[in-house]
Amino acid sequence: MPVSPQRIFVTGGRGRLASLVADHFRAPAHAITLFSREASPGFHALDTLHDPAVLAGADTIFHLAWSSLPATSEQYPGIEQLHDIPFLDRLLTTLAQMPAKQRPRLVFFSSGGAVYGNAPARPNREDDPCDPVGLYGRAKLAAEQLIANRVAAHGLRCTVLRISNPYGYPVPSSRVQGLIPHALRCGVTGQTLSLWGDGSAQKDFLYYTDFLSGLECVVADELDGIYNLSAGESHCIRQVIGQVETELARPISLKYSEAPSWDVHDSRLNNAKLSAATGWRPQVALAEGIRRAAAGYTAH
Repeated sequence: MPVSPQRIFVTGGRGRLASLVADHFRAPAHAITLFSREASPGFHALDTLHDPAVLAGADTIFHLAWSSLPATSEQYPGIEQLHDIPFLDRLLTTLAQMPAKQRPRLVFFSSGGAVYGNAPARPNREDDPCDPVGLYGRAKLAAEQLIANRVAAHGLRCTVLRISNPYGYPVPSSRVQGLIPHALRCGVTGQTLSLWGDGSAQKDFLYYTDFLSGLECVVADELDGIYNLSAGESHCIRQVIGQVETELARPISLKYSEAPSWDVHDSRLNNAKLSAATGWRPQVALAEGIRRAAAGYTAH
């Protein structure tokens, strides 16, 4: 289903994933406004979203702004309760104060693996109990619960997306997340790739074009509730690295370290709910996605 022209606000606008989303939705159909913690040319201040007059200028808010990654959340315990949860609380309060017809839809970007914790004997469904093993997952779950409470109390229009691991687009080498781009970088430069654990951990990797097409469907169908946005199949870290080595036709030097207790070892996400609601299905298998990512990386 095509997406009608929308006025879309994107928070966390300086982040690489937010930039990817904004670039995809920007032209020609949609009007995109970026928000960040500090205003600058091209970016509005995040705090202005607590003004109902500002919010009335949006049809949809993609809320990607977040202070931490799984690793940094452990380094700075409580950072989300200091910044992210209070901001979300105020944003939801402002939405609740607006006339229902003026309220934009809030699409909250959560984290599939971190929120669920380790999968049971099958991939996690949206109605499964969540058992996060780290501070990052607990903070994202607290945000989800805050949203659910406000939806129940005020009838807000909200979508929570439990996203797996998008890949296939550039990320900074300093970012402590993103196995595939880091493996590509190390394979090309000859640097050593540091791994947590022995490489047996299972993760779900979603090629970025499938991520964006899934997001299009969420907006077009105006979905409410919680949805896994994932490839629907997981692969062990060793298999992923082997595929990168095959594409680059060279080995990658590896350095193993003990897996931290907060890293989810077995992340598997069922995407059937989103597929049933919209007809969306991922189109790019892992091997093809890595082939495309490798071609793009080596072309730079």
